Amino acid sequence: MNTQTQTICDSKVLLMFAALKPETEAVQSAVDRWTHDCPSVARSNSYDTIKVESIGMRGTRLREVLPRYAHHRVAGVIVAGVAGALAPDLAIGDLVIDTSSTDAERVAEFMNAMSSQRPVRVGPIYTAKELVGSVRAKKQLYKDTKAIAVDMENSYTRQLADRRKVPWLGIRAISDTAFENVSSQVIHFVDGSGSVRPWDLTLSLARKPMLIPQLIRLGRNTQSATKHLSDAIGAVIRSGWPFQ
Repeated sequence: MNTQTQTICDSKVLLMFAALKPETEAVQSAVDRWTHDCPSVARSNSYDTIKVESIGMRGTRLREVLPRYAHHRVAGVIVAGVAGALAPDLAIGDLVIDTSSTDAERVAEFMNAMSSQRPVRVGPIYTAKELVGSVRAKKQLYKDTKAIAVDMENSYTRQLADRRKVPWLGIRAISDTAFENVSSQVIHFVDGSGSVRPWDLTLSLARKPMLIPQLIRLGRNTQSATKHLSDAIGAVIRSGWPFQ
């Protein structure tokens, strides 16, 4: 084994995954702020560096991303992004940590102690294969699963962490409440990397202009949610997760 390969193998990396471009940018912003701009900030000794990767909706880009870390020692996996609320008391921007997360309650306790905002919730998050957008569908899923929020990537990244036998943390910011409808067509406006397809969006709005108010609302809500998400990632870094 040469020196370069040895160095890569000895490097301990904390992987942070996000699906869409706004989510990835929010996570990267927090990482830059708390590890580059503030190098003296207290953080876990479990890793040497943090890598942020966009994995696409439903984790479709995981197979492309994971080979990059085949020779790294992975210290932990975090998946962060927005989610739809299933619980009726969740509001836009509320933060939810998946019950299945390693040390979920400890992380939430730290975050709540550091913030005067609405408390971080710990609860089950359901990973759906398709967008759960209608109020009726959300209500039924809440009844069937008792999950308080719904996403489309958590379970895939948790399986990865299980295979690597490393800690996993799933954290989400609410971008649509249980009482808001989100058109299933929204999913067709983004490509595999999470970037908007301008032409598809333009054509859809020309055919169905009634989508415009909904998209404006969703964009505003997503902007608020990703702001809270970025703050949350900063708090997770400062918490020292993964704990030794």
